[in-house]
Amino acid sequence: MYVASNSDRSWLLSEQRKLYARSYENPDYVFCKLWGLVTDARNLRIAFARVAGNRGRRTAGVDGFTVNAVLAKGLDAFLDEVRKELREGAFRPSPVRRVLIPKPGQPWKFRPLGIPTVKDRVVQAAVKNIMEPIFEADFFPCSYGFRPGRNAHAALEELRKLLLPQHVKTEAGTEIRFPYQWAIEGDIKGCFDNIDHHGLMERVRRRVQDAKVNRLIVAFLKAGVMAEQQFLRSSTGTPQGGILSPLLANIALSVIDERYERHVWPRRAPTLLHDKRKVQLRAVGNRSNDKRRAGNVVLVPVRYADDFIVLVSAPNGPAQHELAHEAALAEKAALAKVLKETLNLELSEEKTAVTPVTSPMRFLGHHVRVQRSPMYGWCSKCVIPKERSKRLRAMVRDHFSGDTRNVSLKKRLDLLNPMLRGWSAYYRHAWGAKRIFAALDSHVWWTIRRWLRAKHEKVNMRRLYARYGWRKPGGRTWRWRDGDTVPFEMVFQRVERYRHAWMKTPDFASTSRESPVHNERCTPGSAGGARKPTRG
Repeated sequence: MYVASNSDRSWLLSEQRKLYARSYENPDYVFCKLWGLVTDARNLRIAFARVAGNRGRRTAGVDGFTVNAVLAKGLDAFLDEVRKELREGAFRPSPVRRVLIPKPGQPWKFRPLGIPTVKDRVVQAAVKNIMEPIFEADFFPCSYGFRPGRNAHAALEELRKLLLPQHVKTEAGTEIRFPYQWAIEGDIKGCFDNIDHHGLMERVRRRVQDAKVNRLIVAFLKAGVMAEQQFLRSSTGTPQGGILSPLLANIALSVIDERYERHVWPRRAPTLLHDKRKVQLRAVGNRSNDKRRAGNVVLVPVRYADDFIVLVSAPNGPAQHELAHEAALAEKAALAKVLKETLNLELSEEKTAVTPVTSPMRFLGHHVRVQRSPMYGWCSKCVIPKERSKRLRAMVRDHFSGDTRNVSLKKRLDLLNPMLRGWSAYYRHAWGAKRIFAALDSHVWWTIRRWLRAKHEKVNMRRLYARYGWRKPGGRTWRWRDGDTVPFEMVFQRVERYRHAWMKTPDFASTSRESPVHNERCTPGSAGGARKPTRG
């Protein structure tokens, strides 16, 4: 595996910090000179190191070359060739190789995945290294998908905190109030495949007006798809599987976040704020003022890529629930219109639901709801859906189906354990996860027992326990093993509530807010020469 040098990484981090600081300090700043940074040899070496470190390094594009093949041919010659093509304007992206990935739990449904060539992946990584700090300064805190230092668990915890019931003291005593009464569960039809290129590039050009960089992005969007030896043109969408696609999708879908700027991240009005704590206090103040004084409806989104939920709250009063419901229906129609006009995206009428917060809301594989607990009273929680547990049980049964009896238990466990470890790691922050993990461990134990019984039909259970069983000294519970390999026990996975303090700030988002010195000459090697046009 190729690893970039410390000097190369230090140079890139320094340039990224300059770009982020300039972008954050001035939201109207337009970067005009980025081509020198994109095509810098140090940036290309770091981009290749990223491609070589990904799990897809063994996967080839339409040209049949893998990372190992490039290393065998000579890395310096490969990067020199890529840089020369970029500098001379001769670089042309190749079509992506389409692979269909089955959707879990949905038979006969597949997700298209585009696999670019190694050369295209390196160039995309180089572009992302320079563009990500610029747009990361613009992204709203309600966006959690495909961003450095953020993940699905942080989005779920944010949604849970927003839904926490409030204890309000009134003349009649303590009253329980829900801060939000209804929710819009957003589902976009084929989001990544249908994003309008023109609408996307309009949003890119608001920040980046380097003609060469923009032409390169358009070339990647228009590269096309190679499926079953047939070339398909790509007039819309950002193919899933590319390194640059998640960033471009976030840039496009920021239109959702910007719609609720007043209640989420109002740093521009009436004055531009740089302190994040002050911006958060301003957002909370806007919500309180709109609900109590102005009597307006409050809308707050939580988004993970194209999966989002918009919480709706109406002013306090006897008709609060009905008013919130009407506002949610109206906002659903208005949001669908905005997505259609700006990005040519459509909300699924069947899957985009308007749900009361006391009913389960589906978000990132969890059920989120406000519910009364016998022990804790009214609370908000993220729970594991029953169908997810049933799906895992079915996968365990299929893993030990009848046609696998000619394989050793060790080989079965080597394939099963990563699945159990990953499933439990994803759901370890859910409410009641320990109890569900224990039930699933029991299911795995009995499935293995039945499999061993069928595999060794003529062997009694005492001999099976002697061969495959073990237990701790003084323990009563038998466990299975084959040599040194044992089933992963999910009940020992640490279960705890996710904390937002665990989110990591990107390295380029330094604590210093001092803007770098502006270079009036806009040299190509600087961190983005720019001009400040008026934005309409």
